[in-house]
Amino acid sequence: MDKKELQKQRMMTYFIDAAKEIIKEEGVKGLSVRKVGDRAGYSYATIYNYFNDLNTLLFYCVFDFLEDCYKYLVSFKEEGLDEKQQLITYTIEYFRYFAQRPHIFRLVFIEVLGSPPDEIVQRTQVSVAVLLGEALTQCVKAGYIGEANIQVLADLITSSVHGKLLFYVQGRILDGTDVDKLITILEKEIELIIKC
Repeated sequence: MDKKELQKQRMMTYFIDAAKEIIKEEGVKGLSVRKVGDRAGYSYATIYNYFNDLNTLLFYCVFDFLEDCYKYLVSFKEEGLDEKQQLITYTIEYFRYFAQRPHIFRLVFIEVLGSPPDEIVQRTQVSVAVLLGEALTQCVKAGYIGEANIQVLADLITSSVHGKLLFYVQGRILDGTDVDKLITILEKEIELIIKC
C-alpha cells in the first residue's frame, strides 16, 4: 500500500471511529457530519473527501460493528465444548452483543441506508456470518443435523434471534421479559431446532 492510500485509510478510520462512538452514545438519530467532524478533529467538509455522503459512512460503520461482533464472538470459542454447545454459545452471545447495544442493532438491521457502496460489497463476507455458518457446518459433521437441513435451520435460528432482538430493542416485549429470560427461551428453541 502506497503512502497516499495509507493516508486515505487512516483518515477514513478517524471518521468511522468518530461516527461509531456517536452511534454508541446517541444512536443514528444523533449523528451528523458536523458531529463526526468535530469528534474526529477535522472540518465536517473533509468527510466528503472520503465518503460520498453520510449513508456511505454509515455502511462502513455497519461493516465495522459486525467485525467487532465477530471479535467478541471469537472470544467464546471453547475447546471443551461439543459442536452443538459451541453453536448455542455463539448464538446466545450474538444475541447478548446486540441486546446490550441497541443503537448498533438499529443501525445494522433496521436503518434504511439504501444500496451499499461498491467498495463495501466487494469486501469479503462478513466474518460473523462466516463464523456462525462454520458452527452449523461443524454440527453437520458431528451428526447433530443433516446437511440437507442446514440452510433451513440457519434461517430458523436467524429469524428467531433477530425477531427477539427486534422486539427487545424496540421495547415491544410487554410482559417484562429480560435479556436472561430471552436467552433461556432462545437456548431451548435452538435445542429444538437442532433436533429437527
